[in-house]
Amino acid sequence: MKYRLLPVLCLCLVLTGCSLFGSSSSGVSAPAQPGKREQVMEFLDAGRAKAALVVADELVRDEPDDYQNWLTRNAVRVVLRDYEGAQADNAKALEVFEATRNRFPQAQRNYRLAKIEESMALTALIASRRAESADKRLELEKAFELHAAKVKELDEELWNGLRVLSGKPGDK
Repeated sequence: MKYRLLPVLCLCLVLTGCSLFGSSSSGVSAPAQPGKREQVMEFLDAGRAKAALVVADELVRDEPDDYQNWLTRNAVRVVLRDYEGAQADNAKALEVFEATRNRFPQAQRNYRLAKIEESMALTALIASRRAESADKRLELEKAFELHAAKVKELDEELWNGLRVLSGKPGDK
């Protein structure tokens, strides 16, 4: 049960954290996008992950230059246990963010980048717990630590939450 809840908790962190700020160049998301992100959450809440993936695919197709759309699809893929696809979406989210970072106020950039790194860390953490080999598990645990360290550099509060989710709340 504990391992089934972790992907859902991670999804909530990724989706709610990134929606605190708008994503368009004006700093406010287009009206259609928040509705689709909410629809993804509703499908996931109803246990309809494949339907959520269809909507997340639409988000990415319709607005590929919004890094939050890639993070949304990443979260759905984690729930579906498509960890390679989730990692690819994280990489694309980072690429898109780096290309569009000037759209966002300077004060928001570290937080936004930290949310992407947090998503990368959580994807690695969840995948490590499902890894079929000890070598793959170790590789994913190292990836988690690498991304968690980046989160710590960017946003201490996010890092503290990440450590709690990883089961290592006392680590400093």
